[in-house]
Amino acid sequence: MNPPVDQPQRTRFITELERNFSVVASAGSGKTRAITDRIIAIATSPHALEWLPTLVVVTFTNRAADEMQQRARQRILEEGVPLEVLSAFNRAFFGTIHSFCVKLLRQHGHHLGLPGMPDLLTDDDALWMEFVQHQTSVGAALTAAQRRCLLRLAPVRALMELGRHGGANGAGEELGDFPPLDFGEVHAFAATGSAKKTIPLIQERLRDWERDWAAGEGFLPLPSCSSKAREFVPLWEAAVRPIREWLRRCSLRIAAEVEGAYREFRLAKGAINYDDQIALASQLLRHPEAARRIRGKNYRVILDEAQDTDPMQFSVLLDIARPPEAGGAWLDAENAPPRPGHFCMVGDFQQSIFGERADLAHYQRIHETLLRTGTGEAVEFSVTFRLDQRQIDFVNATFASVLHGDAGQVEFVKLNPRPTVLPGQVVRWEPGALPDTTGWKGWQRERLEAQRLAAWLRDQGLAGLRAQSWREVAVLCP
Repeated sequence: MNPPVDQPQRTRFITELERNFSVVASAGSGKTRAITDRIIAIATSPHALEWLPTLVVVTFTNRAADEMQQRARQRILEEGVPLEVLSAFNRAFFGTIHSFCVKLLRQHGHHLGLPGMPDLLTDDDALWMEFVQHQTSVGAALTAAQRRCLLRLAPVRALMELGRHGGANGAGEELGDFPPLDFGEVHAFAATGSAKKTIPLIQERLRDWERDWAAGEGFLPLPSCSSKAREFVPLWEAAVRPIREWLRRCSLRIAAEVEGAYREFRLAKGAINYDDQIALASQLLRHPEAARRIRGKNYRVILDEAQDTDPMQFSVLLDIARPPEAGGAWLDAENAPPRPGHFCMVGDFQQSIFGERADLAHYQRIHETLLRTGTGEAVEFSVTFRLDQRQIDFVNATFASVLHGDAGQVEFVKLNPRPTVLPGQVVRWEPGALPDTTGWKGWQRERLEAQRLAAWLRDQGLAGLRAQSWREVAVLCP
């Protein structure tokens, strides 16, 4: 059988054990197999006894970690390696970033003054209410004028909730003074046609808001624009953008303050949450002695699902792969990078599904910095083992115009077929004319479409879909 067209890229990742790689792996490209193959290459290398106990394989779920560990162990047994190599493999870490951070805290938490491992807090409603009752003020990092303006625009409870849930990324930006109000073009806009019914009312409400704001009293959220007039909306957006940006920066600063205070409150109560596990591990790697000891263990990291890894999690995994004497943050200073062979990540810019947590721009920055500094190399798995030819043609034709690399979009990676690809088929299903759904809720319309699709699938059956089992059928929808 002919090898996949990207086999040279796969072989490099599997066999070049003293290089760092950023692997871009398309959907269904066999990345789990490739990671397992690299682990087997380590286990059968002359360095197996040294490298296997330092191996850190981080996956998104414990289930994925268990599956990868079992696959690797079975393959190692099939290779007939000595018993001491299997024992060394059993000391490797397979798990989530959170469980790895717990391991670091158990071993080195005393450097942060942790007397023991705090309890994991999964439901913090009662503790949060106790914390809120102890808070007498927020906004210590703001000037009196900044704080006064912010609290007129945003409720304190909403700002605190942002900090409660760890929403303080980007809190280090310069705040500046509250921007001057400039709604001149909004007020000067002359509405025509149907817009005469809405825009004058919007302008009147805005004048009322400006008057109340100038009076300097009371809670006064920024007004909204209910018009969709093509010429008016850009004027409104341009006028409120400086205020929204200032509000965002100040809100994040408050959130960071609340986030830190609430973490200290939890620790005092002997409890931490999942975000604390990452934050405290990051603190360990900023502690000179703890960082030196952790890096001295020569960890070799393989990160799966890199696209769903957040900046602080990335920081922990990059830091442990650096030399013991490293200082500062590598991504900012670009000094003392991860050692060769000590950091590999596998991901796909096209597949991020946890948008609230992940930061694709940060992932892209790490990828590009690895390449630009010569710290790592890029390889690309473009062959998909999941799709047949018609599906591949459909994906390549459809998504190349969507994932175009411009305006914040990622670049599309064209899929290639496996050597034994089947013809496959793509069917476009139309739900037909819908009844009058005026007043229906969204889920009611969706249920009607789902019922019609279910009936069509039942009528077609597996034979009509040219499939042997329902596992071979995928339904794609907008």
